Amino acid sequence: MKKIIIALTISAALLSSVATYAAVTNPDISVKQAFAKEFTQVKDVEWTTIGKEGVYEAKFTFNNESVSAFFTEEGEFLGTTRQITISQLPIIVVTELNKQYAGVRIATIFEYSKKDGPSYYITLISEKGSKIIKASSNGELLVYKKNA
Repeated sequence: MKKIIIALTISAALLSSVATYAAVTNPDISVKQAFAKEFTQVKDVEWTTIGKEGVYEAKFTFNNESVSAFFTEEGEFLGTTRQITISQLPIIVVTELNKQYAGVRIATIFEYSKKDGPSYYITLISEKGSKIIKASSNGELLVYKKNA
């Protein structure tokens, strides 16, 4: 149950205004050690906490890209996020988007990578409003959140 709550917290952070949920903080040494184990070459890291679930977000630059990594209070690595372009999506995801949402504008795409594979959060905008689609790397699309 805790992992589901953490995953939802991370997703909410990705897809909503992080500024309202984030607070600058200095995490415990266990979190910093877990970060150093995952990202050995990263130096300048900005730490924040997200929500009330005790999730730490580390923002940094990796391979010339802005990346966020997420850790629990115990130092468990949850995954990373980065904003990507449509050309970086798997072809099967692009094909399904074109079939199911032809003519709808893509506003943003975030890749959420974790140990068991990536998923993609795609914000679509049309005259009817916006929606966030969660796509798996096998091309499955699900409506994650709908805004009128």
